[in-house]
Amino acid sequence: MYELMPNEKKFVQIINIKNDGFVEFNFAVGEAVLNVELLLPYKAFIEFCQNNRVSFFTEEQENELLIDSQNWKYGLN
Repeated sequence: MYELMPNEKKFVQIINIKNDGFVEFNFAVGEAVLNVELLLPYKAFIEFCQNNRVSFFTEEQENELLIDSQNWKYGLN
């Protein structure tokens, strides 16, 4: 497998590890607020993270994501 956008910093935030072995997570490139929610089997998630050399969201990024989510939910954007 190859790395997506090798010159960009990439991040993941695990949302949930389901009983059926799937990992639900946010994946971001560059900025935490520009992310997609993905679902992969556990082994595929590990491979995805290794291949893309991801970092986990920092506390600051998680706070940015929460604020952005609330702004969209309540129409503040």
